[in-house]
Amino acid sequence: MTMTNSLRRIGDLFGRRGEEGSALVEFALTLPMLFGLIYLAASLTLGMYNLQQLGNATSATAMAVGSDAGLFPSNDPCAYAKSTMLASLPTWTAGNFTFKLTITDASDATHAYTGTGTSFSCTTAPSMGPNYPVTLSVSYAYSWLGIPAMPFFNAGTKTAGVLASSQSAIQM
Repeated sequence: MTMTNSLRRIGDLFGRRGEEGSALVEFALTLPMLFGLIYLAASLTLGMYNLQQLGNATSATAMAVGSDAGLFPSNDPCAYAKSTMLASLPTWTAGNFTFKLTITDASDATHAYTGTGTSFSCTTAPSMGPNYPVTLSVSYAYSWLGIPAMPFFNAGTKTAGVLASSQSAIQM
């Protein structure tokens, strides 16, 4: 009898008994993966939305610079482009912007000016004639969604990506 009891105990350890908590263990293993997929989908969706906002604002700014040729305050098209872009995206951080404005003058020479959202000026810009292109390229250092429950993940992801947009306009 003792031999069968010992075998029964070994069978109970490896047999069908003890499976009462298996659903909870499976749930605990799959829940982080499910939250990870939801986080990834939300982060990519917000990134694409912000890229679309940046593209629309860049297009509107390039058209404004192209159509207002010669009418800029202080004759500074770069400062005008910066102020128009920052007014289009008021909740975005100005220091994360990088601008490049390329102006083609009447002699078909191109003049490129670069700067950031805090300092972008080109008071020495050439006279912008009609029917010559202006190209504005804007990039923005974008930070992805943080994970509030896990602050150690947020340490290296403050500027995880760069959104970029480039638009051209013809001065009329």
